[in-house]
Amino acid sequence: MGKVRYAYGLEAMEDFLSYDEEDSSNDDVKIMEQIIHTASKYLPEEDIRKIQKAYIYAAQAHLGQKRLSGEDYIVHPLRATQILLTLKPDAVTIQTCILHDVIEDTDITYEDVKSEFGQEVADLCEGLVKVSKVRYHGEDRQIETLKKTFLAMASDLRVIFVKIADRIHNIQTLHFHPKEDKKIRIAQETLKIYVPICKRLGLYQFQLYLENGVFKILHPEEYQQVITFLKKKYPYADRDIIKSKMKLEKLLSSKGVHHFSITGRVKSPYRIYEKLIKKYNTLDFSKVFDIMAFRIVVDTIPECYNVLGIIHSSYNPLINKIKDYIAVPKFNDYQSLHTTILGLYPFPIEIQIRTKDMNTIAEFGVAAHFLYKDTDSSNPVLTQRQSEWIRDLQDSVKKYQTEEKKDAFKDKLAIELLDNTIFVYTPKGDVIELTKGSTVLDFAFRVHTDVGLKLKNATVNGSIKPISHVLKSGDVVSINTYKNRYTATKYWLDYLHTPTAKSKLTRFIKQQEKDTYVKKGIEFIEVKLLKYSLPLLSNDKDKIKKFYGDQFEHTMMQVASKAIAPMTILKEVYNLTGEPNKSTKNSDTSKNIEGIHQNTVVIDDSQLFEYELCPQCLPQGRDKIIARSGKDGFKIHSLQCKALQTVALDKLIKAHRSEQTPSLYHFTIELYLNTRHVNLITLLSTLQDLGIAIESVNIQRPNDLSYHIHIQFSHENPSKIAYVIHYIQKNYGNNITIKKKIT
Repeated sequence: MGKVRYAYGLEAMEDFLSYDEEDSSNDDVKIMEQIIHTASKYLPEEDIRKIQKAYIYAAQAHLGQKRLSGEDYIVHPLRATQILLTLKPDAVTIQTCILHDVIEDTDITYEDVKSEFGQEVADLCEGLVKVSKVRYHGEDRQIETLKKTFLAMASDLRVIFVKIADRIHNIQTLHFHPKEDKKIRIAQETLKIYVPICKRLGLYQFQLYLENGVFKILHPEEYQQVITFLKKKYPYADRDIIKSKMKLEKLLSSKGVHHFSITGRVKSPYRIYEKLIKKYNTLDFSKVFDIMAFRIVVDTIPECYNVLGIIHSSYNPLINKIKDYIAVPKFNDYQSLHTTILGLYPFPIEIQIRTKDMNTIAEFGVAAHFLYKDTDSSNPVLTQRQSEWIRDLQDSVKKYQTEEKKDAFKDKLAIELLDNTIFVYTPKGDVIELTKGSTVLDFAFRVHTDVGLKLKNATVNGSIKPISHVLKSGDVVSINTYKNRYTATKYWLDYLHTPTAKSKLTRFIKQQEKDTYVKKGIEFIEVKLLKYSLPLLSNDKDKIKKFYGDQFEHTMMQVASKAIAPMTILKEVYNLTGEPNKSTKNSDTSKNIEGIHQNTVVIDDSQLFEYELCPQCLPQGRDKIIARSGKDGFKIHSLQCKALQTVALDKLIKAHRSEQTPSLYHFTIELYLNTRHVNLITLLSTLQDLGIAIESVNIQRPNDLSYHIHIQFSHENPSKIAYVIHYIQKNYGNNITIKKKIT
């Protein structure tokens, strides 16, 4: 298989798909000579030397490695490079293609490549490692995400070009793989992800290679049927194409058209199969007519319409087959005039008419803007009618339409195709799509609501991170959860970015509040039931649940919020009048009555909690207060209470008297840093990342090895500050000492 050329004809396509590992042309030295010969036609000698250096380096790195075909591994990146050369890539892209497997499949590291070939080549090779992680697992619902992931992970489009060339050669040699199930998975992955990407980016030739390679693997019988049909029905297709081409050339020349070129082809096997299955749901080849197609390339748009008129004046067009993609381009910026005519051949013939620039876009798509600078060619121009998911890329392309700005555009290659989207991985390699700015907590809720609600801790790329940590594309995120414990609180809303995650958490919080209100309402009712010696709500003789039916929970919530008095319920259900008989009261009733506290303190935005006043400080009405949680419930302290000095912040909860407006708590943290191990700027950035708005910072430096820092800020939630301190201590360990004060 020594030929690497566009598979226009049937013979060329069969040649391409019949890869022979024993072909003498698979010698890596000979392949490298062909690469140098092709690249030398448009690259300077300096770049050729760089390419040769990459080959020597890769050959040494892959020394001793073999492919499943039995050939030396180095043959694979070189064959992929030959395919890539049809795009006329720059030297950096060629080096990357030759080196594309060294980081993933050998002991060579990113730093090694960077040291030998520079950061640009190293970054592209690293990008290929990331893109290689994208896998199709057979679920069609993942397809669109995986397509976008493939693009988003390759922030430089040259990564995509190399990866597709790599995949083309892998498809060529896939028949050597011993495992049938893996062959099928790779072929399906190619059809579901790589082919649509080629289509989106307008890489028509690469799309043809992949489609037909996959067709032969997934549907070998149907593939052979199409091949047999074409050979039997059109045994002289190549000769007929030449004859028809000569007729068209003579016609156009006679009408005064002088600057044009004409090429002809037979439709590819896959395109014939696809049309029959999609349109007719059959492999009845009698329904196939437009097997042959011609392309006429002229200089200008007016000439396109002139040629169309000449052809229509000489041959009968099928009216419903005339399409003007010049006036209305396709999503990938494809432009051309299409017509199908009768009379040139015994069956209908499709003719495409376009300019040279349009033809370049049709052949190479977006890649046309990345070709090596050639002063003899004009730069193709994109329009605004583009596929939405690569619009950002193409908007950038429009800024660099002139030949003089091509080099500037190459500096602009490292752009994000989806500015508002990131793609991260689970440890199993599944892709999770999130909006840019999403946190670890957003990721947890995206995986599953319960994962978010029961979150214990999280690691990102192997390191423990807070729930507020903002993710970026390529991160691998692992979430640990509690089995039977919900940890989510309303304060987590501060750490969520995506509306969906916020909605899930809000629903959970409302349900929790509802349950709390219902429980508290039941408690209020049962205190009265005990007073009147009436059956409790859990008793079979209870009448209240039956009386209110579906409205029971809503009624209990109204009781808890004091919208309805418990006695109103009892009077309505039991027709009570007067006071309870004192003789009916028992000690349990007395205990329950004494246990009810008149709630004048709001704890964590709720008046439902029972509490006690700290006997040590006995907070007065004007004192600023805070609640302390413990196994015996809540205790209310004034902020000056000495008992608070030994209480951990995570035990403190915001509180205020119901008649007062809640206010922020003021925190002062003293930090003692060992500067050998702790970077001050990094520490302050960490506080900012955790959502702490610093009001003032006082920095002292007792000696060259330490800092003494006073940081003041305000916040409503002491538990969050506890989390911040815990996070700092966990990450900086013994290299930092913290003292805290709350006022």
